[in-house]
Amino acid sequence: MRLSIFALVMVCLSACVPVATEPLPPETVLEGPGVAETEAVPFGEYQTYYERRGWPGRQPVLMIHGIGGGSSLFQYRKNTAAIALQGYDVYALDLLGFGRSSRPALRYTQELHVAQIEAFLAEVIRRPTVIVANGLSAAYSVRLAAERPDLVAGLVLVAPTGYESLAREQTEARIRAFERISGVPGETLYQVLLADNIQDIFLLDAYAGEGSLTPEVKAEFDQQLRVENAKWVILSFITGNLDQDVSNLWPGLEQPAVILWGEDATQTPISEAEPFLAARPEVDLIVFEGVKLLPNEDTPERFNKAVLSFLAGL
Repeated sequence: MRLSIFALVMVCLSACVPVATEPLPPETVLEGPGVAETEAVPFGEYQTYYERRGWPGRQPVLMIHGIGGGSSLFQYRKNTAAIALQGYDVYALDLLGFGRSSRPALRYTQELHVAQIEAFLAEVIRRPTVIVANGLSAAYSVRLAAERPDLVAGLVLVAPTGYESLAREQTEARIRAFERISGVPGETLYQVLLADNIQDIFLLDAYAGEGSLTPEVKAEFDQQLRVENAKWVILSFITGNLDQDVSNLWPGLEQPAVILWGEDATQTPISEAEPFLAARPEVDLIVFEGVKLLPNEDTPERFNKAVLSFLAGL
């Protein structure tokens, strides 16, 4: 199915001019105790939207959603309260191109997202932070832990990429791939992705099944996908411009870490945990049965318990 969709897109060859747009208006998603903040803070000419629940002065925890079409901090709505209730200062942000952060019409790169997260840690949280991140965002977090160890106190990595998946070298080939698809081919692909049955195919790669892939979840992803300029980060992902290799970074990290993985994941199978564990055998792997890529959504109680156990051991 995916190959046929991509083939359909690639028969179109022309170009279009991207148009700037405003992100979605603020809307509180997270729930929990303590001080509440809902704010958009500057990041260069753009804005980073975040929500915060918890206790100022306590250990900060930053939750970063994965790089999938329609993703946002909505992904952690079942987790922040449980973490904050145990006395932590919990933040969740929307990466550029997602949620209620700015969605500029451009070629997104791992450099842009890593710089955004680094600026948020340095300028907003301003204390060593435990990062909870999923997939490609977990790879970005590994890079930040290597480059800015002063900002990262620990890592909770959910099905991280960067060894076998999404680790392509960032060369001119990535730019050319984006340019080839950024006209009519990209618009065609984007329109195909908006179909309900196509969205369900991709969501069921991440969610375990209909039990957690509820009408609320489907509606949220659909809304996020339909915001103007939503396609540019998707096209950047498809063409490898967001890939991040961690093979030379992860082995040298000194921060404590834990890896969480769904046993039933197919797009990033649990076998991809092996190089992470081989390079750092002291890091624990927690496996979630009956789960794919989102244990925080499919089994939030077990996920929250695993995160809290890690935090308590710091």
